[in-house]
Amino acid sequence: MDRKAFLPDATSLILRKMVAADFESIKSMLTKQTGKSGQDVQQLIDAKKEKFSGLLTDAGAAIMIAKELGVPMDGRIREETRISDLREGMNNLDVMGRVSAIFPPREFERNGKKGRLQNLTLTDGTAEIRATLWHADIDKAQQLGVARGSAVKLSNCAVGSYNGALQLSMNYNSSLELPDSKSLPEAQVRFSEINDIEHGMNNVNVKVLIKKIFPAKEFENERGKGKVMNFIIAQGVEELRATAWNEMCEEVEGVGEGEKAIIEGAYAKEGMNGAELHLGRRARIMKEKEAD
Repeated sequence: MDRKAFLPDATSLILRKMVAADFESIKSMLTKQTGKSGQDVQQLIDAKKEKFSGLLTDAGAAIMIAKELGVPMDGRIREETRISDLREGMNNLDVMGRVSAIFPPREFERNGKKGRLQNLTLTDGTAEIRATLWHADIDKAQQLGVARGSAVKLSNCAVGSYNGALQLSMNYNSSLELPDSKSLPEAQVRFSEINDIEHGMNNVNVKVLIKKIFPAKEFENERGKGKVMNFIIAQGVEELRATAWNEMCEEVEGVGEGEKAIIEGAYAKEGMNGAELHLGRRARIMKEKEAD
């Protein structure tokens, strides 16, 4: 559903007129500052829309062209792109969504330099996407109090992919803010029953009892050293084997045996006795009483 459908008719009409007017002003600005003719600019806009299968509006395509040509956009209206319309390769986008899941920050090292990243899952009622914050943006999110249920706006983002799934990423010139938006639906976490978990499922959320935790084991393979831990989760009389990887081992130990817990962002793989739940770097686990 288009976010404008949530607005009163009069307000929606005014907003559409403003966006249309802004498109004409952007197009005019592009011709003046680049020296291109109006026809040339329109061809660039049409080509950009065609590249993304017509999913971009005229204003959205013009904004992307302006960014690519280095034309400043200060003071111009920018449209937020619906999550369902995102495609790999899009950039310079503004996306607004509500946080349905937030994962702990983690450290990494690349080419001898250390950094931090944090993943969020955003939804706007049309679809859901994983968003990645880097370095200082993590601190800003904490300062703003970003939590599950928060409405956030990410500006100047790029769309990539990871393991076949689209992912929204902040760039060096991106920004994060908390908009006052009542148009976004409330984020709802969907929980699964452990009996329904099957091989191949991703982004699995469950409420369980941590019944048994086995000692963690260290290993080494071609990708380096790591740690793995098995534990048993239960819902009533039903039980399921689960596996925690690397830093998630300490998270499971921190919850402890006999505690009711919430697991989010896990994935399922086939084990020796059926499907097993795996907690990788995108998962999180917490005591149920400490959940957001």
